[in-house]
Amino acid sequence: MKPGAGRRFVDGHGIGVLAVAAAIMALLGVGFGPFQTGAEASAGNTPAVPAIHSSDAPEEWTGETRNVPADYPTIQSAVDAAAPGDLVLIEPGVYKEAVSVTTPGLVIRGVDRNRVILDGEFTRNNGFFVTADGVAIENITARNFVTNGFYWDGVTGYRGSYLTAIDDWVYGIYAFDSVDGLFEHSYASGSWDAGFYVGQCDPCNAVVTNVLAEFNGLGYSGTNSSGDIYIVNSEWRYNVGGIVPNTLDSELLPPSHDVLVAGNYIHHNGESERAPNRSAEWSSFGNGVVLAGVRDSVVRNNLMVNNASGGVEVVSMIDANLWRSGGNEVRDNMIRGSGRADLLLGGPLEDGSCFSGNDARSSVPYFLNTLHDCDGINLPLWYGLATSSDPLGRIAQAAKGQNPQLEHGDAPKPRLNFDQLPDGIDAEVVLAVDVFESLDFDPDEITTPDLPDDVQFEDPKASIFGVVLSAGFWPVLYGALMWWVPMAVWIFGGLWAALKLWLGFVNADRSMLTALGWTLLVVVLPVIGVLLFAVFGYRGRPLGARIVRLVGAVVVWLAATAGALMWGGVF
Repeated sequence: MKPGAGRRFVDGHGIGVLAVAAAIMALLGVGFGPFQTGAEASAGNTPAVPAIHSSDAPEEWTGETRNVPADYPTIQSAVDAAAPGDLVLIEPGVYKEAVSVTTPGLVIRGVDRNRVILDGEFTRNNGFFVTADGVAIENITARNFVTNGFYWDGVTGYRGSYLTAIDDWVYGIYAFDSVDGLFEHSYASGSWDAGFYVGQCDPCNAVVTNVLAEFNGLGYSGTNSSGDIYIVNSEWRYNVGGIVPNTLDSELLPPSHDVLVAGNYIHHNGESERAPNRSAEWSSFGNGVVLAGVRDSVVRNNLMVNNASGGVEVVSMIDANLWRSGGNEVRDNMIRGSGRADLLLGGPLEDGSCFSGNDARSSVPYFLNTLHDCDGINLPLWYGLATSSDPLGRIAQAAKGQNPQLEHGDAPKPRLNFDQLPDGIDAEVVLAVDVFESLDFDPDEITTPDLPDDVQFEDPKASIFGVVLSAGFWPVLYGALMWWVPMAVWIFGGLWAALKLWLGFVNADRSMLTALGWTLLVVVLPVIGVLLFAVFGYRGRPLGARIVRLVGAVVVWLAATAGALMWGGVF
């Protein structure tokens, strides 16, 4: 101690650190101003919005039945002859045709779900292409179409019940720009994009329930689908990724919001050899549920087992705009056997999602259930790049052709012994009118599925700070740049800062408040706290030299990261 020097509790540097901390916390409270998010971009440029129109379909069956092939040789000829409100009833057979439906209010029904087969022969585009309101399709299989199996586009009122879609190359069962719908008791496999898809609707007023999706790029995908949309009580297995609501600029009505994913059994996703996929699907590899740029949605009461990467992953989405995820709740899920982590929350700009009551063993970052609690503390998360680095690495793998590819039709085939429409040809003829309003459906009654007795949990994969070492070159490279480097700065830089601070206090060069304030800042603001100390708190070099060294280090890191992303074909 210098002669005559006394230890001070507060000094000019103590006031300075408090001011810096206040400024940083204020910045965190309002978001990172220099970045334009998708929501901010949309606020100034209102996109064209599809008009939601009232249904043109009649409300009841006319009593008329068009029989195929007894009265009409093809399904298309029967559909063309039908009047609004008619029933088209199809006898067993393999029908090598594609059917366009432009008459509202039809019910198209197969006599036997497993023996009424619409076959695209790997040459026709869509199995059923519906552009009329109120059309229901029941008890039919569509296979081998080069685009979609069952497709509703721009309609009010749709229903797909007891359908089977096999090897329909883009989507199996698909609704786009359509509202007031139901997919139920159906099966989809062999689609490189998604088995089930609901996109570009707000409010969607749609339910997907009691379905099975396997051997697809994604089990379910929903781009810009929002408002009263329920993905519930279904099974999603052996896909590249499970359930993926998402936001993109390529469709209208961003961002996706107010989606409920509940009561599902989601297991063994992360299929690499038996499921077709492309870049976007591969980026969701091994996750049970991914909320990508999605807001104000709920994932609850799901059973997730042995997914190769994670149970639930919440990340932002980068397209023409940056779409921040935020306001999502992940509650009361049971998650076991995840290869990477059961719960994952990605930065850098995630906006207030939370986790509560989950029966989970691991998370990235750590302590999500505690530090981002829906019912307690929910800290800002702007640093969690470990989660975000993995999908970027998967995109690079796909860009380099490193994601395994299947040819159309190479996915495993199911046995055609699926449940039939109850009462078969005698079932009540119900048009797809006021579908959502008529459902006997209470989402509050959804509970977590029971764990099957014979399930054995997989061991987690070897990882360092959430970066899986066996994921491949690109995910590990991006994890190193985007997570290990910041973690090293935080850990080793924090130790260096603490050493300098408390040696300064011992030598009476710093007050106790200064040392405590900087130490707290370094700990609670990962990376940023260390960088702030290096510029404003460290006295070993002139301020100008400190700024130059810091800016130079950040520029080198940013350049290395950007260069790696460009090298990998991400940008």
